[in-house]
Amino acid sequence: MRTSVVAMGKHFGQLGKMYGEYRFALSPNEQKAFKGFFDQAIVKVFKSYVWDQWYYYIPQTIAAYLLYDWAKKTNYKVNRKNPADYANDQ
Repeated sequence: MRTSVVAMGKHFGQLGKMYGEYRFALSPNEQKAFKGFFDQAIVKVFKSYVWDQWYYYIPQTIAAYLLYDWAKKTNYKVNRKNPADYANDQ
């Protein structure tokens, strides 16, 4: 026969005692929800992703800005009317 709680005829509220198990916890009212948020979360993220790995995004950002600037200037030159075409108009 299987030795289980159901086989022994005990209900859930009348289970045996557990010895040697301890649980310690603070109530939610006693905890600080944002303890260390600014000095650990934000600073660590900034340090690990922005400061330590700048070589991943700075060259691409500079290249993208230079390409954008070149494209804007070229677009302005290409779409501008030539003043020599209208020199003799009156």
